[in-house]
Amino acid sequence: MHTPGLILLTAVTLLIPVASAQQLRHPTARPNILWLVADDMNWDSPGCFGGVAEGVTPNIDRLAEEGIQFWHGYANIAICTPSRSVMLTGLYPQNNGAEGFQRIRPGTPNLPSLLNAAGFLCGTIGKPLNQQELFRWSTTYTWQGKGDENLWGRDPAIYRRFARDFFANAKSARQPFFLMANTHDPHDPFAIPGHDGRHPGNPHYERAESSQSYDPSEVRVSAGLPDALEIRKHLARYAASVRRTDDMVGAVLQELDRAGLANNTIVLFLSDHGMAFPGVKANCYPDSTRSPWIIRWPGVVAAGQDDRHHMLSCVDLQPTFLDAAKLPPAPKADGRSFLSILQGGQQSNRDYVFTQFFHIHGRDAFPMRGILSRDWAYLFNPWADGTRNFPRQWNGFDVLRKIARTRPPMERRVHHLSFRTVEEFYNLREDPHCLSNLLAAEASSLRSPIPVSKFREHLRNLMLHLSDAALPAFDDRHDPQALQLFMKSYTDRATREIEELRSYEQVKGYRF
Repeated sequence: MHTPGLILLTAVTLLIPVASAQQLRHPTARPNILWLVADDMNWDSPGCFGGVAEGVTPNIDRLAEEGIQFWHGYANIAICTPSRSVMLTGLYPQNNGAEGFQRIRPGTPNLPSLLNAAGFLCGTIGKPLNQQELFRWSTTYTWQGKGDENLWGRDPAIYRRFARDFFANAKSARQPFFLMANTHDPHDPFAIPGHDGRHPGNPHYERAESSQSYDPSEVRVSAGLPDALEIRKHLARYAASVRRTDDMVGAVLQELDRAGLANNTIVLFLSDHGMAFPGVKANCYPDSTRSPWIIRWPGVVAAGQDDRHHMLSCVDLQPTFLDAAKLPPAPKADGRSFLSILQGGQQSNRDYVFTQFFHIHGRDAFPMRGILSRDWAYLFNPWADGTRNFPRQWNGFDVLRKIARTRPPMERRVHHLSFRTVEEFYNLREDPHCLSNLLAAEASSLRSPIPVSKFREHLRNLMLHLSDAALPAFDDRHDPQALQLFMKSYTDRATREIEELRSYEQVKGYRF
């Protein structure tokens, strides 16, 4: 006859193997993730999207042949820090806090910290966001010098060594990984033959020659720029920087192959926004925000695909990659997964993207909002009062002003880039570079109606959903006094928020 105590002991003994088996259960197999992010690269600069020069990006082109190209992938904001903040949080700046060169709000769920918690080894190299307490990167490459970031992040050999060590660590630990490799190219200053290489007086100078340079006659002029020699000279140096970006991509992908990890790795290539030329960077136009997206995923994404239909934006990246990694979505996201597209399906309601600009350092507030479709672009500029002069014109604007002295069409273009109007609307099929505003006075007698009301409605609904501070200004967009009051209020707020960052930056030894 068994006693109760013996029965209990037997039951506990029988349960022990079951519990041990549960503890030792093999973890879910997850793909590795590699992001290759260019800085200020126009969407049509890689050869597979048209090319700024012949044969400029052999490694990126090869990646496209092995995966899918998205011809309508977009950044949501055409400045680096807020653009990358959207990528990693899946939230628009209104919800992640980084409207300009600012930190993401503490506690915001983000891709590296969520992957880290799921057992991923997470690493980053190159252009940083520098909030380790938020991102919880497992390993980072931090520049050893001080001062201008333009002194580093432009040597493919540095990326090669870091990637080699990182992949070896992941294999040794038997962990899935997420590596975000951020080149500083082709952000200006562009590559100039004979002006890169190691600086003899600065051991931390980390720039290398591009593997190829270009003559002004060899480049393709795009983004609505005039075909002038000085513009071509700028583009030739830019093309060399695009090539050096491709050198980095090639180095990292070679190390991925050598580590034997390519077959289980999702590779994403994209740019944070368009190039630093007039009317592109720091704007909301298609050229400003359109990005060269390529995704390779062996065994899932069929090779050699062109997706020219779905409109995707960076706010969709975090939800998609969490989905691909078989992880639950973040507690809050403004974007949505496009995993089904990668698996060969279609998604509805992928016909518009939301683009924005706020400020860079607070006092330089020039808020803009845009709704883009494949065929139309609508922009709202509450700052445009005929006197405020937009300062972010970048390389070649002096050339445009010189041409404007003798050519009235260029004079109108320069004036528009400087002062804008409160509303802009463009037919992208006829005017892909947004050169002729259909809402301007000279276009008031249009022969056929334009769907601007629909775009206004789309924008308002989205601003309402986001509790956008600019919504009252949009509703009062025909009232100059209301717009002036909004601009003062918003500039004061942005300036205050930037100043409140100073103590954090002093502690971190870094300025956003």
